[in-house]
Amino acid sequence: MTQILRAIPLLIFPALLYAAVALTMEHDAVRASLNEVFFNTYLPSGALFAVTRGHGIVMLAAGLLFLEIIKSTSVSRWALVENGLAFVAFTIAFILFLLHSAFGTIEFALIMIMMLVDFMAGFIVMTVSARRDVSFGGDA
Repeated sequence: MTQILRAIPLLIFPALLYAAVALTMEHDAVRASLNEVFFNTYLPSGALFAVTRGHGIVMLAAGLLFLEIIKSTSVSRWALVENGLAFVAFTIAFILFLLHSAFGTIEFALIMIMMLVDFMAGFIVMTVSARRDVSFGGDA
């Protein structure tokens, strides 16, 4: 059961979180919601450090991308399934980005790019490890 759960691309979660908000609003309302301050504090320098909802979603996605890169270093059947699902998730995100105005924000574009990086990292790791496992021609 845990192997099946490992096959789920983690970057789906920030995309679903974004979609839960974006599908109920128009582009301007989504933009206003993402610009609301989620957390702020004063730094020792006196500067106000403010994190908006949009920044929070992107930071969550960046942390999950780190975990996805670590997951991509293992080569197994479930890693292949996860990589395929990561490509499907990127494709759906790209279509939404192009065709639905509420998904046309920089925050969603960054999540979508992270999905592409996840897929490419998994693909490259699998290609390199497969090349290592297969010997091509040579002196026998």
